[in-house]
Amino acid sequence: MGQEYSPEEKELMFARQQDKEEHDSLMEDLSQILCTDGGRRYLWRLLSFCRVMDRSMDRDSHVMAFREGQRDIGMRLMRDIYEAKPNAYELMRKEHIVACEERKAAYDEAKKQFEEEQ
Repeated sequence: MGQEYSPEEKELMFARQQDKEEHDSLMEDLSQILCTDGGRRYLWRLLSFCRVMDRSMDRDSHVMAFREGQRDIGMRLMRDIYEAKPNAYELMRKEHIVACEERKAAYDEAKKQFEEEQ
């Protein structure tokens, strides 16, 4: 005969199962977002706002606490990204570098044309 569970244990098991299903669903949603160019660009921009790679230190404890809060959210997002699609962060980084190089080339070309017109 199967093991008997108390009503509290059954409720806890049910809640854990629902949490797991919700988490799995969110990771699938994030995985779908990471499959799109626009989704990766948006998440990269969001990570930039969170200053994940910056230091939080500041003489003003309020500024430092604010920065650490931003960074904490960014770190959570990075953990989710790595869980949903482990190679996505590296892909986003490479795409960002290419986009920066393209913007610089366009800027240099526009500057050159402007100088030639002067």
